[in-house]
Amino acid sequence: MDGQDQKLRKIYDETASLFVDLSLRGQVTVQEMHFLLNLLDQVVVKGRNPRLLEALGLWQPETLDPELNEIIKATLLALDFQDQEDIADLAQLIRDLCK
Repeated sequence: MDGQDQKLRKIYDETASLFVDLSLRGQVTVQEMHFLLNLLDQVVVKGRNPRLLEALGLWQPETLDPELNEIIKATLLALDFQDQEDIADLAQLIRDLCK
């Protein structure tokens, strides 16, 4: 394992631990924790879904209507990470709602 792989592994491990800790403290739900762990796996381990990450970067909850935030959150939590078409559609939905 080279230095870059070790660095990515450390980031992955620390981030996963943080998500679990947040769940145990009741700051995120179990469903939210599973979503975050799946997203982490898709991005760090598999290097997939850059469009979803880009769309998530546009999402600024403090500037959107609370109802739109709830739509985005509910859709994210229901996302099937095995369905690439759903992921692409969700990324587009987030971009559209954030405009």
